[in-house]
Amino acid sequence: MTLEELMKAIEESDPSDWNYIQRPVFAQDIQHVSGGGHPVPWVEIEEHSSLLVFRKDLRISIAMGLRHSTEFLEDWAQKFPDKHATSTWVDFRYNGVPVLRELTVHVDGARAALPPPRIGTMEISERQSNIWQLIDAQDGVVWYGIDPQKHCG
Repeated sequence: MTLEELMKAIEESDPSDWNYIQRPVFAQDIQHVSGGGHPVPWVEIEEHSSLLVFRKDLRISIAMGLRHSTEFLEDWAQKFPDKHATSTWVDFRYNGVPVLRELTVHVDGARAALPPPRIGTMEISERQSNIWQLIDAQDGVVWYGIDPQKHCG
């Protein structure tokens, strides 16, 4: 399966085609940390908070929620009534292996989750729109059909 075939299968799927699993999903980021005035090094563990598994092909899954930033400060993300925005990673996986990592920005105090627009524009692709609506339908975030050009420009 190619990356294009994988993304097309996801894009053309229906929310009912997916099994939603919440933490723990065992997709972790483990880092050895030292410094900051602490005499003993420690280990920090973060993980995705949820996993979507494609019922029609169990090799396909989407891991969501691994923290990117607790303060996402790009201008377009600050143009909502609630200025607080955060970001998390979405890993598109095949056979449990991440094959594509994308960013999700939780805007308007996490009332909506959006892919960031292309650099230098306020545009997202139709594929991104379709996939993020699918993700939002599973993750309990209401898709507002936000047009980044209209609402963030």
